[in-house]
This record gives sequence, structure tokens and C-alpha cells, in this order.
Amino acid sequence: MGAFYWLTPIPKDWPKERIESKLSEYNFYGLKLLTIHEAMPGHYVQLEYSNDIQPKSRRLLRSVFGNGPYVEGWAVYVTETMLDEGYLDGSVELRLIFLKQQLRMIANTILDVRLQTMNMSDREAIDLMLKQCFQEKEEAQGKLGRAKLSSTQLPTYYAGWRDWRRLRAEYQRQKGAAFRLAEFSRADAEGRGVTRECLARLK
Repeated sequence: MGAFYWLTPIPKDWPKERIESKLSEYNFYGLKLLTIHEAMPGHYVQLEYSNDIQPKSRRLLRSVFGNGPYVEGWAVYVTETMLDEGYLDGSVELRLIFLKQQLRMIANTILDVRLQTMNMSDREAIDLMLKQCFQEKEEAQGKLGRAKLSSTQLPTYYAGWRDWRRLRAEYQRQKGAAFRLAEFSRADAEGRGVTRECLARLK
């Protein structure tokens, strides 16, 4: 078993301005957050647990009827949890970049809804990302193209993150002093339905 972490090389024909824009967005702290989100304890860990769910019929159903907010929301939620638990000794720089990415997540939700239902123009979309959310030009242009090609995918990060937080708060309320963060996280990653009662209460 193993995994590869693919870093797309910067094209040799890019001008300096474009290179700076790309690398500014994905700086040292940005890559730390990306690694948590995509790998550990984000999607890689999540999928390792999912691939071992028993019985196999349940695993198949989860694969066929996958839930975008559940998947993407987990990665955003667990990234925030890592920071809250003191990753990188509570680095202020890391937290600042995370908050910038959270702002991007919210902007992505607005972007998708307005592009698909409110005739948002390309110029308005770029202005939202650059002027109101402090994104780099390279990131903003790439996100505009993604939003046009994958309707409804971008809002799953925000919707899922919000509900993972709500779910944990309800679970913690029910457990009281017996609440253990590791127990909550592990049980849900394993798909044991530890929060079914919480879900029922939140509906």
C-alpha cells in the first residue's frame, strides 16, 4: 500500500508574474493545509476507512451514492480541528492562511450560486475573488473555469464543513463531560453511525 503526492510543475513558458501569483497562493503554509485536507487526516485517511467498511454491500452503496458535502466537509472540518489542536505549535501564520482559505471557500459558494442562477459575469466573478476575498489572480481564473465546468461541487465544502461542526457540537452536547474528540472522529471515519441520533435531532 502507498500513495503518491503529485505536484504539478510550473510551465516553463509562464511569465514571472504568473509564477509569483501561483506560488504566493500555494506557499509553505498553504501546502501544509493542502496536505492535511487531501491526505492526513483528510481525504486519504477518510478513504482508507471507507475502503474497509463492512459488509461489502454497504461499502458499495456508499461508493455509488457518495455524499459530496460529507466528503469535502470532512476535509475542511478536520483541517480546522488540526489547527485548533495546536498543529505547528499554534502558528499564527498557518491560522491566517487557513482563514484566507475559509474566505475562499465562502466565495466559491457565492460564485457557484451566482454563476449558475443569477447570470453573474466573468468580470464580477473575478472582482469577487480578487477584491473582496484577496485571492491571487492565477487562483481566481482557475476557479472561474472550474465553477463553469462543475456546477454545485464548489458549495459542498462550505455546506459540509458547517454541518460537520453542527454535528460535533450536538454530539458533544449529548456526551457532556464524557466527550472525546478522538472517539467522535474515529467512529465517523469508520462509518459506525455514532452520530445517527445527533443527525435526527438536527433535522
